[in-house]
Amino acid sequence: MKKLTLIILTFLIYKSANAQDLLKPDSSRYLNLRYIEFYRQNHPLSYIAPLGELGSKNKYIFTSRLTTSFMVFGSKSSRLAIALIPDFTIRMLDLHSKPVYTPDFRIGGALYYRLNDDEKKYKYATLGFMHHSNGQDTTHRPVVGTLNYKDWDFSTNYIYGKYNWGKVRSNGNILRSSLNQQLEFKSNGLFDYDNVIKGDYGFTRIGYSLSYRTYTYFYDLLTSGDYKEDNNRSPDRNDDQAGWLNKERFRWNLEASYAINKYDNYNFFAVKRRLNIEATAYYSPFWMRQTSLMLGAGYYGEDPYNIYFKDKYAWIRFGIAVGFLKYTAKAKGKNHESQGLN
Repeated sequence: MKKLTLIILTFLIYKSANAQDLLKPDSSRYLNLRYIEFYRQNHPLSYIAPLGELGSKNKYIFTSRLTTSFMVFGSKSSRLAIALIPDFTIRMLDLHSKPVYTPDFRIGGALYYRLNDDEKKYKYATLGFMHHSNGQDTTHRPVVGTLNYKDWDFSTNYIYGKYNWGKVRSNGNILRSSLNQQLEFKSNGLFDYDNVIKGDYGFTRIGYSLSYRTYTYFYDLLTSGDYKEDNNRSPDRNDDQAGWLNKERFRWNLEASYAINKYDNYNFFAVKRRLNIEATAYYSPFWMRQTSLMLGAGYYGEDPYNIYFKDKYAWIRFGIAVGFLKYTAKAKGKNHESQGLN
């Protein structure tokens, strides 16, 4: 009987210590789950833009990008996380039948790995693979020296590696702002591709992106459990109750990439051909949840939209974007295990 009591007591002490360890912000299991939020929030946002890219040679009804990350593995027991990533873009032309000649399909996966033990100054690495196609199956260039923009079959594959790091400012449970940065290396040359684009396409690119975000902290009636109008009270740094949410209010993104491989007709310093750069501002009013208003401007030296890659132009885009824009408030007890993953 004494042995049984001792075993039960030891087990209870172990479980209690384990639970206490999970509550610590610097515990491995808490951080493994916390970093999943960074992986998802740093994923590009989906958008729909009326009139498309103003400045391109074509007139569009709208352009739209639909992308997300399906986290197929994200465990509190592992620094490693795995996602499947679809990334689809369409441009509806302003022609008689409103066609979408060549949709842009990317599908692949990514491995994420947490590099440090700090949620305020996070660091992680990503290794991924993507297949890029326009879904067509026909001849390459029916007229020598020109591109068939209507139904040419564009296809390539690429791998990429990313290093992400950032700094999150908070006051207790109240998120104030975050500064997020990324370096990327992308290469198409190791996999099968259409020989038609050889010497004329940015097979290898290096990229950098910067994102500054601010957050608001508000009382949400739908998740509070009670229905008291408590939005008039200023949040306190010790708030740790159901109903208080951290919501992203403003995001400013700067993205740039440069093709470093050899072109047949352009040298390494042909910036107008090799450089892609864009800056976009997102604002999410209080009456939007995961959605925000969007205004962006940029320059494509190489249009990323499949067979349109030879087009280069400055552009403006406005519309509505959606993505992972909200943190939940930190909760007590075992809720740490699911906090932020809804």
